[in-house]
Amino acid sequence: MDLEQRIRERAYEIWEAEGRPDGQGFEHWRRAQESIDYDADNDPHSGGIETSVAQPMPKPGAGEETEH
Repeated sequence: MDLEQRIRERAYEIWEAEGRPDGQGFEHWRRAQESIDYDADNDPHSGGIETSVAQPMPKPGAGEETEH
């Protein structure tokens, strides 16, 4: 499923959950898009495009030679 379709379906779910109010389509779309982006960033199996790659922080002193 393409990204736009996923956002459309999520926006529809939000619209229904809020009682199908009129005039809030843009807000529902924005919230759906944020939700989809969040899911893609936090689920490596979602098939979404990751916007960042977490790298482990080095331990303090790692790689530094100590004098004996």
